[in-house]
Amino acid sequence: MTQDTTTQETAIQTLFGRSKKVSNRSTEVKILKRGDYYLTPFTIYHIDEVAEHLSPESKRELILMGYGNIKEALYEMHECSSAYLARRKDDSFLMVGGLWYDNDYTGNEKYWETSSPQMFAMFSNDIRKNFHAIARGSRMLVNFFDQSEPSMTMKILSDYESMVNWASWLGFEAIGTTISNEYKYVEFVRCNPTKKNVYDKALRPVKH
Repeated sequence: MTQDTTTQETAIQTLFGRSKKVSNRSTEVKILKRGDYYLTPFTIYHIDEVAEHLSPESKRELILMGYGNIKEALYEMHECSSAYLARRKDDSFLMVGGLWYDNDYTGNEKYWETSSPQMFAMFSNDIRKNFHAIARGSRMLVNFFDQSEPSMTMKILSDYESMVNWASWLGFEAIGTTISNEYKYVEFVRCNPTKKNVYDKALRPVKH
């Protein structure tokens, strides 16, 4: 184990130890409200809560991405992305989602190269019970990103059928598949209808 890794793990453990003491939902900044739902920036103080209430499907996705520790994955998400938490007005956690800004991401190079951010989303373990609420929270999140992003990409496990359908419902278009860590993913793109689209349609793969 390297010194940098040890230092990072120590920092993570320190933050986790603080989170339950410092977190106070009454101080959350509600950046967007729609009916019974609101968005708030995802912070280190949400890590314990999200890790505890993540759905098995969301945890599986993180494990397949190579994370051995869910909280470690959430910490990296906080550090390396623009992420937001969706809640009901009763403060119950619905989902966390955001954008990875990775200009080096190319997927399969014969498909496309794009600077469009990649959207991700993870859901509470009450996803089936709160399906309609989570759908509305998802729509609110995408509409929020539409304020600044001309286009977004996304990758979803091909056997996660409900999420593949969810992406299509949100206006993402399936453009191909890719293999990562021996697992097949469906690749999506969503072009913002309200902004100039910077996604070059000529680079899209031919569907088969």
